Amino acid sequence: MTRVVVSVGTDHHPFDRLIDWISAIQEKLAIDVVVQRGATGAKPGVDSVDYVTAPELAALMQTADAVVCHGGPGTISMAQRAGHRPIVVARDPSLGEHVDDHQMRYAAKLAREGTIEVADSVDELARLLAEPRPVLDAVDHDAAIAEAVGLFASLVDRLLIGELPKRRWRDRFLARRLP
Repeated sequence: MTRVVVSVGTDHHPFDRLIDWISAIQEKLAIDVVVQRGATGAKPGVDSVDYVTAPELAALMQTADAVVCHGGPGTISMAQRAGHRPIVVARDPSLGEHVDDHQMRYAAKLAREGTIEVADSVDELARLLAEPRPVLDAVDHDAAIAEAVGLFASLVDRLLIGELPKRRWRDRFLARRLP
């Protein structure tokens, strides 16, 4: 049986839509679901907890076959670090699920890049969960951060010892004003 971890994050807005979709889908697909539901109320028949710590959620994702989550960058990144291409259901402010559309815009950007899949309907979510989920190499964010910091330090060092050309203030100012 496919084990699915669902996370709605920690926002104070309820996310009933995602919990309703999961409830409908789990019976059709015979999937084992664990939901971190945050401020959303419990739904009969859906195994859920309100909140878990970040390490607990990461451990759940490590053992999952699929991850479904809201469009929060932290949760998406956690799923990717666990080796998943998460299925994202972004919170919609027009439904009272969030204060603005940043999750929708962020999810659309990541979907265009191919790093997540977005489900905009219960049918799309069911289709994505019915397909075999790709297993990705776990992302080593610590190594990527260390590499970026090292590159930045190298550029600063080169600038300070005069290896990189310095631009005059006037040149920088004028460059920003050009179309």
